[in-house]
Amino acid sequence: MVGHVPQDHLQHLTRRDTLKAGTGLGVAALSMAAQPALAADEKRGGHLVVLNYAYPEVWDPHLAGTLGALASISPVYNQVVEFNPLKPDEVIGDLAKSWDVEDDGLTYIFHLHQGVKWADGQELTADDVVFSILRMIKPGEPRPRVGLLRPSTKTAEAVDKYTVKVTLNYPSPSFIKFLAVDYMKVVPKHVVEAGKDINRWQNIVGSGPFIIKRSRRGDSTQYDRNPNYFKAGRPYLDKLTVMNMSDAGTASAAIKAGKIQATTAVTAIGVEDALKLEQSMPDKLKVFFQAMNAGNHFFANVEREPWKDLRIIRALRYATDQQELQQAFGEGRYQLGAPFPVGSWYGSSVEDLQKLPGYRQPKDQDIADAKKLLQEAGYETPAKLGKRILTTPTAGQAVDIAQLWVAQMRRNLGLEIEMKITDTPAAVTSYVAGDFDLGVWGYGFNIADPDDWVNAIYGPGSRNYTRWKNPKFIEMFDKQSRELDPDKRKALLREMEQFLLTEEAPYIQIQWVPWYYVVNNQVTTEAGPYIPAETIQTALKWDHVWLKS
Repeated sequence: MVGHVPQDHLQHLTRRDTLKAGTGLGVAALSMAAQPALAADEKRGGHLVVLNYAYPEVWDPHLAGTLGALASISPVYNQVVEFNPLKPDEVIGDLAKSWDVEDDGLTYIFHLHQGVKWADGQELTADDVVFSILRMIKPGEPRPRVGLLRPSTKTAEAVDKYTVKVTLNYPSPSFIKFLAVDYMKVVPKHVVEAGKDINRWQNIVGSGPFIIKRSRRGDSTQYDRNPNYFKAGRPYLDKLTVMNMSDAGTASAAIKAGKIQATTAVTAIGVEDALKLEQSMPDKLKVFFQAMNAGNHFFANVEREPWKDLRIIRALRYATDQQELQQAFGEGRYQLGAPFPVGSWYGSSVEDLQKLPGYRQPKDQDIADAKKLLQEAGYETPAKLGKRILTTPTAGQAVDIAQLWVAQMRRNLGLEIEMKITDTPAAVTSYVAGDFDLGVWGYGFNIADPDDWVNAIYGPGSRNYTRWKNPKFIEMFDKQSRELDPDKRKALLREMEQFLLTEEAPYIQIQWVPWYYVVNNQVTTEAGPYIPAETIQTALKWDHVWLKS
């Protein structure tokens, strides 16, 4: 029956925040939101300049793994569905005008808008959508973010020119939210199959609200309004620039001067400086915080010595002073580093963590336990580990955080770590290639579900730069992903985190952070002021905002 889902499954979907209670799964509730007309005094046009933390390391959305790339890619493409930029917890249609759910949640039928054009004039059809979904889940190919669809998605096929059928491996409440993330772009089949490399911006043919005019590595990407965009009246802006700037002082000065009107959720501007900007110009600027949605960590390449022995990584984790890191960064808005989001429905509480090795105060016992672990691993003195190299990207506060951690390792263990500071695209490339000793990075999850964070960081997801694979843990992950009973799923996840905290783990988690935007009050939406997305990986097309005078 079209749109039918068993009641117990629907309740489970609601509990896991896939759909709001009462919306159901019918076509009308899931169709694209209506677009109210602009008031007479509200003007279209204008040029929005958005600050992002890095220039793209890739341009192919299915190869992209960071906001550095996505912020520049997203404005030129569409997804099948998207998160509503005006109601960020709601999934609405993008290329799909509506959809149905059949076969007890195993089948999704997407009905596409007709007349959508690629920038070269060809029509976007179901064949493009099917091609893109199959490309996202293609086995054996690098898929840093879109690969999150692989566990649940079995196949996709065109029913007719404007209808797509997607079949799942199992009923997955996270599927529709994953599909709504900005990485899940529909790319032109005819362009890719013609052999054009869409990993070069010059070859991009999109359907999105903007068309790339020019791009300059390490600097910025400039866009013009797509005059043939299929959403009536959008985009409101005439021009868009995504600016890449790694110096916090220069970025802050540009924002104060009105040369940059908005930021993505990750820039060189730290929390302290963002709040100072807001305080200095309360009538012009506002800082919008998201929920806690990104974990930062140090990690080692466990395919290399000495890191194959995970006791060494645990020793470094024990010797890390979490409280000192909290006091040094985030203005009290960050949370303790932990395997799962602290205080979430599946993560440990602060009180529970503070009783465990690595979190205790004072640090004397943790340091003693760390040295004992190193001795058990054959390193009677930490100095026997030799000088280690920490590849450190210039993104955000990574350099400052790394400097403090390196000092902690020297002070608490006598371990010498040399920082290798490099630009962000080069650092990410080295992590992907496995060409590193130690690294520091983070992951802002796409959706607030462990199918995202746990899969990407600890599971088979390609953001697991450590190369750590534990069959017992993978078995637990797969089991929780298929578990529809929320209480049983929570119990499995709690068992998984205890495994990471007490048995083995490849990371030294250092903080959980809520990302934030600095936005000029000129930036306006149909709902009024700017509305922050729930995660850093959504609502990046900028087709819903304009600049009021």
